[in-house]
Amino acid sequence: MSLLALAYPKINQKDYQWIQEFREENDELYHGVVEPHFTLVFPVFNQRPETFIEEIKRRAADHSRIEFAIRCAVMEKDAFTPYWHVFLVPDEGYSKILKLHDSLYSGKLADELRMDLPFIPHIGIGNSIEQWTCKELVDQINYSDMEIKGTIEEINVAEYHEERVETMEKIKLSP
Repeated sequence: MSLLALAYPKINQKDYQWIQEFREENDELYHGVVEPHFTLVFPVFNQRPETFIEEIKRRAADHSRIEFAIRCAVMEKDAFTPYWHVFLVPDEGYSKILKLHDSLYSGKLADELRMDLPFIPHIGIGNSIEQWTCKELVDQINYSDMEIKGTIEEINVAEYHEERVETMEKIKLSP
């Protein structure tokens, strides 16, 4: 079992459907485990749920809802597996998501931060062990007029166990 903090973006139904169809077709690791999301705190294994939740609440208290706009995709090599990933990355809202992430990793979660991996706010939508497959997907998206606008209004503290992500608590960001 691990604990994590996710932000499920509020987006329109058409964009949600496009993401889900893209994931179904292009994400080899997608099995309906989790809805489209921004990961704010990656899996943590050595915290008690109550302590983790309280720390996320404390660190999120100074943050307000985040409006974002996504107009591009990037690809990145996974540091731990042979996979390449396709990420939707926000043009607008990027710095606010980054600052929320950094704030959540201060205090009691500071030792959990992976300093060897850069944090790029993103929604993962595809992957492959073939880098050129991911490059083609990224180009396909980036040569289109794709734009997804939305908001992050809450943080979902979740538990990942047996290939399932279950929300334990929702923490609202201030308006």
